[in-house]
Amino acid sequence: MINAGSIEELNLSGSCITIGSFDGVHLGHQKIITDLKTTSIKHNLPAVVLTFFPNPAVFLKNIESPYYLTSPDEKSEILARLGIDVLVTLPFSQKLADMSASEFMERLTKHARLRELVVGCGFTMGKNRSGTVESLAEMGKSLGYSVKCISLESHDDVTISSSQIRKLIESGEVELAAKALGREYSVKGFVVKGDGRGRKIGFPTANLNSWPEKMLPAVGVYRCITELDGKEILSVGNVGFRPTFTDNTNKVFVEIHLLDYKGDLYGRELQVKFTHRLRGEVKFSSFEELVHQIHCDIKTAREL
Repeated sequence: MINAGSIEELNLSGSCITIGSFDGVHLGHQKIITDLKTTSIKHNLPAVVLTFFPNPAVFLKNIESPYYLTSPDEKSEILARLGIDVLVTLPFSQKLADMSASEFMERLTKHARLRELVVGCGFTMGKNRSGTVESLAEMGKSLGYSVKCISLESHDDVTISSSQIRKLIESGEVELAAKALGREYSVKGFVVKGDGRGRKIGFPTANLNSWPEKMLPAVGVYRCITELDGKEILSVGNVGFRPTFTDNTNKVFVEIHLLDYKGDLYGRELQVKFTHRLRGEVKFSSFEELVHQIHCDIKTAREL
């Protein structure tokens, strides 16, 4: 897959394109991308995904809290697996926000020779969201492209969206989030040194230094699958403030105990998939109570 940072870099002789934030690359996004790929093969043209970073909502609403379901690298990896030929990630700015839909589409047709635009049926773009499916199709008559609109994907009669998935992650409902994503929600990061308390009580943990702009599941204890060197290892993970050990109320830690694994993980990159929420985070009155509960968590994780 080719990665580009501007429309001008494309210089294509023809293309099929979809446009959107695609945060999470959930089942709704995948439906659009699958159709885009099918369309591109039919026309023997490259399948192009045009996306943005930062997310337009983050830029326009000045969102500072962790927001993203996928980092730019994760998004790129998922799109590559879906067979996309070209990924264009435009830096979202005020200049881009003020650009009319017609000006944007003129640039796109000039440099990408757009032949077919594939979008969701509720898609809008450009200043004041003036670029609707209908108006974009009208522009296409003079610019030389057609528009294909894909109906929105739903699960249990609820339309799948990135905002809906964010709410599920915020409340720790990782099983429902997985059904909308088409895969388990995961967090990737490098293992950094912690205070070593887990090792002292017999449960060594890997402290994950994940991308700070990515959402973490709600505070609590989770059954996880950790990917390491191409292998999947059953794990129990804690997302929280470690109240038994500290009065910290600001920094959230991600600590993973890999079951049936021995080895030095410092500096290694792990991908942790959250499969089930086992319980909320609790402040225990003694280490003995904590150790007993960890044994219970591990037993539940194995049973699941």
